[in-house]
Amino acid sequence: MAAERPDKKSVKQQAIELDPPVELVFRGPFTEVVTSSLKLKNPTKNTILYKVKTTAPKQYCVRPNSGILNAGEEAPVSVMLQPIDLTVPDSERSKHKFMVQTMFAPPDFTPDQLDHAWKSAAKDVLMDSKLKCVFDETPTIPASTVPDNDAAVANGGKAALEESLASTQSPPATPSEQAEDTESQPAKNTTSQPSQVLAGATPAKAVPVKDTESQPA
Repeated sequence: MAAERPDKKSVKQQAIELDPPVELVFRGPFTEVVTSSLKLKNPTKNTILYKVKTTAPKQYCVRPNSGILNAGEEAPVSVMLQPIDLTVPDSERSKHKFMVQTMFAPPDFTPDQLDHAWKSAAKDVLMDSKLKCVFDETPTIPASTVPDNDAAVANGGKAALEESLASTQSPPATPSEQAEDTESQPAKNTTSQPSQVLAGATPAKAVPVKDTESQPA
């Protein structure tokens, strides 16, 4: 079944959603490749073809620079800015722009017909969105140099706790003290303490017992 074609009144209105919608931000330093991400979404019920163009093709690498979005699909696009010659004035860089061009897939379209579809497309079926490039040269601070207040508090609390525990713990027992704790103390508790005597009672006198076996009959 052929895909439903939009009416001519809505042809030039962009059908896909772009994120970000109007600007591509590149954050320095620009002495190395800097990447900005773009997301394309097809909210319609039809298949949409897209391609990404730029006014400075030698300065950027776009992956993918064209593709197919089926109904409800999303596609991430990476825009890579090549290292910039710092001697080039900012006024020249401010002219860098991108255009996302789209069109609804023609009837009976197959993926191998992508190039042919673009070459044979009439101008009145093309939709486009333009994005300007923004260059942020604010220096970034490495995460390792930024103090983490929560970590500092946690480390300080841990150090205080360890110091408190060290001050309250007794020094380790010597071998002789350990022997007294584990062997002598139980004997002291069980054998050296006399049994309690009832109040008012007279202690019984020890009566000698004669050895009847050692005396002759």
